Amino acid sequence: MKTFELVALSVVLAVFLVSLVTGLTHPAPLEEVEEQVSVLTEPVLRSEDVVSRVLGLLSVILYNNIGVSVRCVALGFTLVYPTYVVYVNGYILGSIVNIVGRTSIALVPHGTIELPVIVYSGYLGTRLGIVALVAIYSKLLGKKGADLSREFWVTLVKLRPVPLLLSIAAVLEVFVSLPISYMLR
Repeated sequence: MKTFELVALSVVLAVFLVSLVTGLTHPAPLEEVEEQVSVLTEPVLRSEDVVSRVLGLLSVILYNNIGVSVRCVALGFTLVYPTYVVYVNGYILGSIVNIVGRTSIALVPHGTIELPVIVYSGYLGTRLGIVALVAIYSKLLGKKGADLSREFWVTLVKLRPVPLLLSIAAVLEVFVSLPISYMLR
């Protein structure tokens, strides 16, 4: 593993763990967490047709998660966006576990896939950002830096399994996690 990959992995894991602990110890108010979710799902859940609601919910979840993953890579050069995504996901998870307690077990079926994939996407974006910083620094010193175009395409190739994994997670969220959460209420 190259140094910048190890640094990117360390940063992403540290940010996730810090945000998770922060969410567990100082959770966001339940209303804020519910509002973030309802902004995405409310239009879909208004449908009278059950099939439309289910397919709409699947589409919204998938569109949102794949969009976040792609933006982590596309905006990785900023280092801010992928770090922010990892932080928010850890913080919300910690907050939910703190607020709803044992009912948060409903997150396990889809969360065991979705969360690592989002963190992986954050890692890829952070890695790309670190490579860009090293390349810029190398250029300033008059040395040859990494080929950023090549690195971007390599990163996109590493992103290939993300849509499939997030599709599986979305199906699990709608057909397993949500029913479990309703049963535990």
